[in-house]
Amino acid sequence: MSKITLNRKKSTNDTYIKRKFYGSYGQRVEEEIEELLEEVVEEKVENLEELELKKEAARKAAEEEAAKKAAEEEAARKAAEEEARRQMEELQRTEVTAQEVKEIVSDETAEALIETEEETEKIYGNKKAIVNLDVISRNYNAFDEVTVNSLKEKHLIEKNVCFVKVLARGTLDKPLIVKAHDFSLDAAKMIELTGGRVVMLTKRKYFN
Repeated sequence: MSKITLNRKKSTNDTYIKRKFYGSYGQRVEEEIEELLEEVVEEKVENLEELELKKEAARKAAEEEAAKKAAEEEAARKAAEEEARRQMEELQRTEVTAQEVKEIVSDETAEALIETEEETEKIYGNKKAIVNLDVISRNYNAFDEVTVNSLKEKHLIEKNVCFVKVLARGTLDKPLIVKAHDFSLDAAKMIELTGGRVVMLTKRKYFN
């Protein structure tokens, strides 16, 4: 009786095969794994780079849109300011009262001419105060600059005041540059109608 011998198909998992074809320490296996990992990493890097490019493009598009919108708004503001200034020049007078000012200038025209300025001088105090334009008119000369500290020097407000609002009252008969933290619209109209400037102070600083 003849002996039957079954030849088992050798697997790549066999230690012998590994040692024969991949080296005694599995060098080829490690190389293939490293190559595969490199491919995966490269693919991920490419995807990340593509994502970053898309994000950068979206950011630039948003910035351009915001800049365009800001430019349009600034152009519209300047056009409104120029038109308001033209109207104010036609309406300008040497004297105006709080009673009549409502009928002379629109709120929109007055608002367009209000300037803003960052507060730079030190203002000590922690109180608020209001000042009427007739009081200012009696204590300042034409083209004087009215500030919080100058109001204190003239004893028109208390020393511990750091915030001033200007209100309309009585008559204003001279052009003045009035710098304060807030204005009633009628007060702004009176100042502008007599050739003065309304300057709203921003970035308020309080000193104790």
